[in-house]
Amino acid sequence: MKISGLFHRSVRHALLLPVILSGLQALAQQSAGCVLQPKEFQEKYRNAPGIVVDVRTPEECAEGIIEGAVQIDFRASDARERLKQLDRAKPVYLYCAAGGRSYQAARFLREQGYVQLCELEGGMGAWRDAGMPVVLPGSGGKR
Repeated sequence: MKISGLFHRSVRHALLLPVILSGLQALAQQSAGCVLQPKEFQEKYRNAPGIVVDVRTPEECAEGIIEGAVQIDFRASDARERLKQLDRAKPVYLYCAAGGRSYQAARFLREQGYVQLCELEGGMGAWRDAGMPVVLPGSGGKR
C-alpha cells in the first residue's frame, strides 16, 4: 500500500511539473516584458496602439524622436511622477538612446504594476541604423 501511494503521488507530481514550468515561464516573460528590434517595435505599436515614451534628454530629443512619442526625461527630477501618470490600460513602448534608461524606466513601471511594457532594443541608435523614420519634436514632419 505504501509503495502504490508513493507511486501515485510521483505520477501526480510528474504530471503537474509541465504545468508548473509553463506557469513559471509565463511569469518570467511577463516580468521581463518585451524587448524588440526596431521593425518589430514599430509593428507592435502600430498593431497594439499605446503610449510611445522617449526617456532621453531634451537635447537628445531635439535630434529627432519616433513620431507620436511623449518625451519624459528619465534623468529629470519629476520623471518617475510623470511615468506613474501613464495610462495602465494601454501598452507602453519605451526607448532611449541605447537601451539603458528605457530598461530602468520599464523596471520602475513594472514595480508600479504596469504589465504591458515593450522596450526598443538598442534604442534610438538601433532605430536610426535600421533606417526607421524620425520627426522633430513638435513638428510632425519626418526627418
